[in-house]
Amino acid sequence: MSRYVPPHRREAVASSSDDLTSPSSVAFQQESWRALSRSITGVVNRVNKDNLEQSAVELFRENLIRGRGLFARSMMRTQQVDPDLTPVLAALASRINRDLPTVVELLCRRLVVQWNRAYLRKDWRFVENASRYLGWLFLLNVVEVDIIYQLLLKHLTSEKRREEDIDQAAKLFRETFKVMSLKERRSFHEQILTPFRDLLAMDDEELRLSTRSQAVLESCLKEVQEWERRKEREEAIPDYLVLFDLEMQQRHEMDLDEKYPTEDALDRYAFDAEYDTHEEQYEAVRKAILGEDWEVELLQQVADAEGDEDEKGGGEGDDEAADGPSAGAGAAASEAASLPTSAELDASKTLIDAEERKLRREVYLAMRSSIRADEAVHKILRQMQPQTERTICFMVIEGCCEERAYRKMYSMAAERLCKSNARFQAFFVEAFHARYESASELTLKQIEYTCKVYSHLLRTNSVYWSRCLGCLDIVENNESQRLIIQYLFKGLAEEIGISGVMEKFQKDEELRWHTQRLFPLNQGVDTLKSAVNLYVAMGLPEMTAPLRAALEEERAAQKRARVDY
Repeated sequence: MSRYVPPHRREAVASSSDDLTSPSSVAFQQESWRALSRSITGVVNRVNKDNLEQSAVELFRENLIRGRGLFARSMMRTQQVDPDLTPVLAALASRINRDLPTVVELLCRRLVVQWNRAYLRKDWRFVENASRYLGWLFLLNVVEVDIIYQLLLKHLTSEKRREEDIDQAAKLFRETFKVMSLKERRSFHEQILTPFRDLLAMDDEELRLSTRSQAVLESCLKEVQEWERRKEREEAIPDYLVLFDLEMQQRHEMDLDEKYPTEDALDRYAFDAEYDTHEEQYEAVRKAILGEDWEVELLQQVADAEGDEDEKGGGEGDDEAADGPSAGAGAAASEAASLPTSAELDASKTLIDAEERKLRREVYLAMRSSIRADEAVHKILRQMQPQTERTICFMVIEGCCEERAYRKMYSMAAERLCKSNARFQAFFVEAFHARYESASELTLKQIEYTCKVYSHLLRTNSVYWSRCLGCLDIVENNESQRLIIQYLFKGLAEEIGISGVMEKFQKDEELRWHTQRLFPLNQGVDTLKSAVNLYVAMGLPEMTAPLRAALEEERAAQKRARVDY
């Protein structure tokens, strides 16, 4: 471990040393190492589900090859402090693994070593954290399934098995069984479910499980049965954790019995005689990942932001000065001018189309080249001309649908645009209505990404619920429109809970009035039945509560009418 040097002492040494500017000097490399450590630790500490992609980009900007020990250490320490952040940390590791698998392989090896050490000490908190971390790395396709089988069987078949072993196995099983049943169905049944059932059926008094442990395993098997019934309607992994096609990365084979080197020396500074060469090699890697001119774009972006305000004050005074006494004569001449010819109209239309295409291209490039939503919005608003809000709104939605994997940055950019100008709100609502009307022309991916954007806008109240949802009809629709309803409300349920969605409808009278076609309470028994059946088929049974109540009232009224007759 390096000796701590107070900042004032470090500055004094730096000011008296000429070596701090030479990459081959110890002082320079030590200062660079400290900066690298601060950067990696800071990014890992700040990561959350909303800034995953941005955090990965910030890490790629640092020399992760040199700092792979720091990366693994920070990822493990952060998870120990906040185990609930495990899925997000695993998603970040997955994104790094796509381009730098050697960095993440070290993390996986250290997790296996940590699990073995904790299991020998019977330190169940560390065992659970390491198991969960490895489980999520499997879910995100970073490690092979074999390590999960080994962890589960180690707990279940241990000679000195305790109830804590069964609890740990059950926790890991619940985290991973959905993906295992989908990807490794046969081996999942043979290597996991069969041992579970064998343990439950064991007659030997010494090996028989306690009543509590039997109940734990039986509940696991029951969850598998329930998942088999609903797996067609639910996602095994939350969408916000999938930053790219998970098959496009190297999977690491981990063995629980292997004695992996943890390479602890990588966590500490060591003098590098070929520092410049290694930095140049990583610069080539960085450009391959982030693009050739990533640094130039960032610098240009900062310069544009600083000079933007200064450029706006120019031509207004000159335009006012030009309006003098001769303005009246000019107006009279313009009144006497003839109407434009058809050729002039065609030329004007061509010019407008060209300007719209240019704007669409600028919006697309702004979104693709930005790391953060506020950065993208700044670029868009800087280039925006009057009366172009509609084109921008439609282009943001189309750009999101063109991405290979959903990027939440589009939703956040749409939110910022809506909150900057009421016209953006109106045109985003119009874009949603247009997508709903032409739903049959959209692909499944386009429908899904569109609904993700609008569920975010509704959750953040960036658009009015009543105006946005007024076009939806639960009965009179086609299959694609039903998918929009399904994905939209499932997205809202993930964001605020289905109870929060229903509470919104109950409290907002204007919303209920505009969405009568979503909840056709006064349309007769047949319509109510159809609406209830459709919501249930979509996997949204909670939304049928007001419809079922209205249906009961209709049936009671019909029954009273027959009795009176």
